[in-house]
Order: sequence, then structure tokens, then C-alpha cells
Amino acid sequence: MQVSMEKPETNTLLIVNPTSGPTENPYLIDDLTALLQAQGIQAEISTTTPDESGEGLAAAAAQAGVGLVIVAGGDGTIEAVARGLVHTQTVLGIIPMGTRNNIAASLNIPNDLTQAIKIIAEGDRDRFDMGKANNHYFMEVVGVGLEAALFPCGDEVKEGIKKNYLAALRSVFSGLKTFLQFRPHRLILRFDGRRMRRLRTLQVNICNSPRYGIEFSLAPEAKMNDGKLDVIYLDNPSKWDHLRHFFTAMRGGGQRHERLKMHRASVVEVRSYPPLEVHADGECLGTTPVVVEVIPQALWICIPTPEILEDLPMKAG
Repeated sequence: MQVSMEKPETNTLLIVNPTSGPTENPYLIDDLTALLQAQGIQAEISTTTPDESGEGLAAAAAQAGVGLVIVAGGDGTIEAVARGLVHTQTVLGIIPMGTRNNIAASLNIPNDLTQAIKIIAEGDRDRFDMGKANNHYFMEVVGVGLEAALFPCGDEVKEGIKKNYLAALRSVFSGLKTFLQFRPHRLILRFDGRRMRRLRTLQVNICNSPRYGIEFSLAPEAKMNDGKLDVIYLDNPSKWDHLRHFFTAMRGGGQRHERLKMHRASVVEVRSYPPLEVHADGECLGTTPVVVEVIPQALWICIPTPEILEDLPMKAG
């Protein structure tokens, strides 16, 4: 159940990732400041750095009594700032500026900067869940198995494209080798300390939000405010099954794969033989065993009212 908060907040911090998005804008902070002021929002400004993801800035702001922290960046920056605001009364405002903007899409926040800032100024404030995997907070998804094994290659490709195309190409071949060599593993899942499933699969995803990664709509029924996590896996799949399932998810869902299994729980324990790699929102967490739980109503977020959604020319996602 959502609980609304009154607005507006008395003091505001804007945290900007100046490197977010496909292109850099040298006038980004000036543009954001002007757009915020047009909506009556005066904000102090901080920027992220390679050593400060935004989590520390957000935590310090909440501790100092800042009422609203606005983050302008991609999913990684939004997640970092959210971790700094968990279990506080400080509200998170989102200006999506990344390549994918999955979190914004999951919350019906549009990519247009003016519209996103209007939602911060005029929208609702409601509580949303966070996930927690071995004491690491996340907003989107935990992946166990093949996907987590491939994430380091994906990061290397992303960095290589910016700096060294040859290195990116080597990472692509490394990822392909990992994919071809990876085999289904035996896992044990326990839901809420009671129900147990034994399975053989390539990977398991535990979702707090409906969308993640390369705009995968892996758990389209997942909600970020229902106090539950959606558990998704294919039962004893082939590599072709796996690829077909994820290409379908990339196109926005569609027909369910016949091997697809879905469960919903508040706490999910995962064990595997041998241990498998684990990631949360793209951050490597080591290997199984892992305990993943939902933290209900952990975070205040600015979201659009039904009236604002009706007036938007295009909804997010």
C-alpha cells in the first residue's frame, strides 16, 4: 500500500552525473538549473566523480535534513543515490539522462527533461520498495548464473567503445566464449523460508522492477511497491531457449516461453552446485549462496499523478 507525502520540500540538492547518456553536454548543469528554476525549484548542486557515485552525497544530504534530492543521470547513478536515501524521509526526484533509463520507465517518468522536472515539482511522493542481496541494496534485479558471468565482459565492451575499439572487440569474443562454454547448473531456491524448488537452469533473475539491462521487460508484472520480488527462470533450457526468451523480453514481453517459471516471494534464498556468480543491478556481488529480500516502502520517490500522465504526449518506456 502506498502512503503519500505532502510537498513541496524546503531544501533541495541536485546530484548530476556529467558523463551520463550517449553524448556529453558542456552546458548540462546550466540547462538543468534553468529548467528547475522555471518550475520554482532552487537547488544546490553536486556532481558525481569516479570516486563518488552519488551514494555518499545523498546520504550526507539526508543526514543534514535535505528534503529533496534530485538525481540527473542514468540507472547506475539513480541506484547509487537511492542507496544513500534508504530508510530516510528525504524524497528522491529523478531526471533520467542515461542510455536505457529503465528505472524511470518502470515508474512512468518520461525521458523528456522538462516533463521529468514537472513531475518533481507537481507530482506525488510515494514510498517504493528496494531489494537487498547479501546487504547490498538494489532497485532493479539480481541475476545468478550466466548473466552475472557475462557482466564483466559487457562492462569492458562499454568502456572499450569509448576508448579502445580493439579492446572492445576482444571483450566481445571473451563474452561469446563464456556463453558457449556455460552449462546449466543445479540450483536450490527457497521462498520465504518454506517453499523449496530444485532446478537445473542457466540463470535465475530476482526482480524488483519490471525492466532492466538492455530494456529487458523480463518481469512485466513486477511492481516496485507490492512488497514482493518476482523470480524468473527457464526450467532446464537449451542455449537457444535462453536466447529466444531474452530476445522476446527485449521486445517488451510478448508470448511466454513454455519453459518459463515464475514465483513471487518476499525472501529468496539461492544455493547452487558449484557456486555461481551473482550480480545486483550490474554490480558483481561474488558467488552463491545469496539471500535476496525485499525491503518494503524503503524509499520516497517523486512520481507522476494520473492527471500528469494523461497530459504527457508519450509515457516513459
